[in-house]
Amino acid sequence: MNLLERLKVETRSAHDRIEKVVDLDRHTATLADYRHLLKRFYGFHSVWEEAAGPLISDREFFRQRRKTALLARDLQQLGMTRDEIAQLPRCHPLMPLAGEAAALGSMYVIEGSTLGGAIIAKTVERRLGLNPETGCAYFRSYGRETSLMWKSFGARLLEISSATADDLIVASAQRTFDVMRVWLGEAP
Repeated sequence: MNLLERLKVETRSAHDRIEKVVDLDRHTATLADYRHLLKRFYGFHSVWEEAAGPLISDREFFRQRRKTALLARDLQQLGMTRDEIAQLPRCHPLMPLAGEAAALGSMYVIEGSTLGGAIIAKTVERRLGLNPETGCAYFRSYGRETSLMWKSFGARLLEISSATADDLIVASAQRTFDVMRVWLGEAP
């Protein structure tokens, strides 16, 4: 079984648990509910990007996948000021990322959520009337390039795959799912 297959199999239960927390019906029922979800994602991504960024050797690869600015833009479109966004709670403590393999394992969760984001975006657009310009940029982050970005991420994982790296990658992905689930499920 290659690394991508192993990640899918070994993180399936963690993925299922987080889907229960990110209850799409509840978080898209009103603009307030949706804004709350974006605030929680902002609090996670802002900390995660600070921790993971320095560990990823290909700076451009990482830069293209940053989501915090998209979340800030959405929150501004939904009425928050930059100062209010800067004061949002942040996800601490974030699990330690010990090296590039762990950072990429963690990024597996982030990139996988981008795939799911396209489904969420359709619901947000239908229920709340938002689009990437009016508050749904985060969930449409890669637009038509989503599949291509996912494939290039998978290729990057396979490039660094080894017995030792794979164990770190899978463990980091599992921990990231758990941290994200707890963070998204907490009330601020």
